Amino acid sequence: MGSQSMTETLRYWIAVGFGSGLTRKAPGTFGTVGAIPLVWWGLSWTPTTQGVVLIALCLAALWSIPEGGRRLGATDHGCIVIDEWAGFAVAAWGLSAVTMLSPLGLLVLSFVGFRVFDIAKPWPVSWAERAIPGAFGVLADDLVAGLYVLLIGWLSAMIWPL
Repeated sequence: MGSQSMTETLRYWIAVGFGSGLTRKAPGTFGTVGAIPLVWWGLSWTPTTQGVVLIALCLAALWSIPEGGRRLGATDHGCIVIDEWAGFAVAAWGLSAVTMLSPLGLLVLSFVGFRVFDIAKPWPVSWAERAIPGAFGVLADDLVAGLYVLLIGWLSAMIWPL
């Protein structure tokens, strides 16, 4: 196996969340489950470290999504879940900065909230998915879904301290 094909294989496995998105049913949900260890570990990091890792995760997504799409036959194939990993991280790590929830509470709220917004795709999640082309669009809708969870959590914490 040459270095080109090894790189392509690595890009593919990153795109499918190291296999967590390779399910016949609900690949986005199972892909998000695959991100739980990283997101849980990240709750113990400083906000700066979370930000750096989130940027690295987004760059890895932008680098890997085209290869995943090429191999799977669709730019935004359901098995491509590295974008779910980034959106879930935005929700959980963002909520950790604005609430006093326990780590388990943060994970549950972030996971459920992220999946609801990622599946329902309210505006501007739906807009980001349709209007932004290529890997940026694949990633953008999940980042916006994560930001929705963060915004609602922040507003809720202002009204009812969490």
